[in-house]
Amino acid sequence: MKQAETTFQVLQQTDMFSPRKLVSPTVDLAYVRTLPTFRRAMRYGYSVAGLEPKDVYEPLGHDKATWSKIDSGAMSFQADKILKFCDVTRNIAIVEWLAFQAGHELRPLRSELQERLEAAEARAAAAENELEVVKRFFRETKRPK
Repeated sequence: MKQAETTFQVLQQTDMFSPRKLVSPTVDLAYVRTLPTFRRAMRYGYSVAGLEPKDVYEPLGHDKATWSKIDSGAMSFQADKILKFCDVTRNIAIVEWLAFQAGHELRPLRSELQERLEAAEARAAAAENELEVVKRFFRETKRPK
């Protein structure tokens, strides 16, 4: 099983197998869960990516004044821009925060290719086990001439 886990981890790190290309430094999930507000999670999301507010609000279609209102809490962040925010920051810190606030945890979806790989590895392991059983049978039943 160790080999299957290692292969799966390699696939997770390969961009072509990921549904979203999120490559910023790893988000500290324990820290994200301690953040008291969505705004703080949002700030953490762009800071961990090494971005400044301007690097975020412009791709989201906001101007500095609008972003200032969002950042101060005077205006809400549009829910339909959350995934765009994740694309810009290359992490899902705010989605992790939202899930935790709702009492859930996130786990990545496995792609069809990952599922096929796991099934193939399971079949290979089963075949190796069957081969060992056959070898053991022949060793134990072999009669000297």
